[in-house]
Amino acid sequence: MRYLNLLIFLSFAVSSPAADWPCWRGTSGLGVSAEKNLPTEWAKEKNIAWKVALPGKGASSPIIVGRRIYVTTQTPDTGLHLLAIDREQGKLVWDTEVGRGKLKANNLHNMATPTPTSDGKRVYVMFGTGDLAAVDRDGKIIWQRNLVTEYGKYNFNHGYGSSPMLLNDRLYVVCMHQGPSYLLAVDANTGKNIWKKDRNLEPKDEAQDSYSSPLFLNSGGRTELVLAGAETISGYDPKSGDEIWRLGGLKVPHPYGRTIAGPTAGEGVIVVVASGFQNRGYTVALKSDGKGDITESHKLWTSSKYSSDCPTPVISGGKLFSIRDDGMATCLDLKTGEPYWQERLFSENVKVSPIAADGKIYFTSNQANTAVVKASDKLQLLATNKLNEGTLATPAISDGRLFIRTDANLYSIANSSLQAANK
Repeated sequence: MRYLNLLIFLSFAVSSPAADWPCWRGTSGLGVSAEKNLPTEWAKEKNIAWKVALPGKGASSPIIVGRRIYVTTQTPDTGLHLLAIDREQGKLVWDTEVGRGKLKANNLHNMATPTPTSDGKRVYVMFGTGDLAAVDRDGKIIWQRNLVTEYGKYNFNHGYGSSPMLLNDRLYVVCMHQGPSYLLAVDANTGKNIWKKDRNLEPKDEAQDSYSSPLFLNSGGRTELVLAGAETISGYDPKSGDEIWRLGGLKVPHPYGRTIAGPTAGEGVIVVVASGFQNRGYTVALKSDGKGDITESHKLWTSSKYSSDCPTPVISGGKLFSIRDDGMATCLDLKTGEPYWQERLFSENVKVSPIAADGKIYFTSNQANTAVVKASDKLQLLATNKLNEGTLATPAISDGRLFIRTDANLYSIANSSLQAANK
């Protein structure tokens, strides 16, 4: 059964090819794919397998399970929608309205910012209104609840942005804001709580806000859920919700201490970004397999010069690749934090997270323009591909193709040889 593929989440590295991209940042939750022969060059007239117009707008990333692509959107009438699109043909299969509403959010995004997740049986969606739901493959809502109604109003400066994550029939949802904060485990079959843990830490004001999403990893023979926010990164036991370890003290030298970039991991190293607002944040690498307070014991290195703010970094081949909001990309040694290279790839703003596949790193700007570089300690720019459409969504990879969601469209990008083979 397809949901067994979710066991891939439990390792640092992807070990075998997989056509699915079932959640935020792909099959491993780390922005890495094992697929080969992916497109390097494209434009609006080149290597576009298909393009489909999307109703409304959203910052959520597309996910792919089997032949279905799922993406959320919010229509001008504040409708909250889940769309199912055929992966091969680019045609809309169904459109389910999950709810309606609008809460406070930065003008850059709306209520359709969290990325959905799927186990192949159902799609699980979270919206910035607090609406959480499970939808089956036919577009029917199986269960639904509203976390704002249940646990209180959101108090984020910029609106809710974290994506739910799924593991072993449990859905994990996080709320870290200037109010009662929590980590919630929900039974994916029924929508009922399995456990709920408070996450109210010491920071005040905006430093309490986190827009990042959790990830799963296997460390020392145990499964952990890793979560960053409120100047702290923690590892939890997904079964019980008990905290296994904590690294704190991630304060920043400015008043905008919110956490946007999510944690990432690979090759025995966990990486967290302290708020990089105006390039004044920093990146910390820590050893995995911690227990208790590891603030002093498990730090490998700290880098204050090359940190991102919004984009989550990606790890590939012993190197950490990241990009700042101003378009400056960086490659660091994962074990030491020493820089290999830094180069400006875009003049436009960048809030999209990079992804790694096929020996390449794909950096995408807020204009849906993508710089493809070799995943190497020497900068080699392979191509710069321009769509020139607004986006905040991270691309997805499935079955030899890239999928890029813009404000208006969803693109399927494939080498011409693959397109010909599928005709």
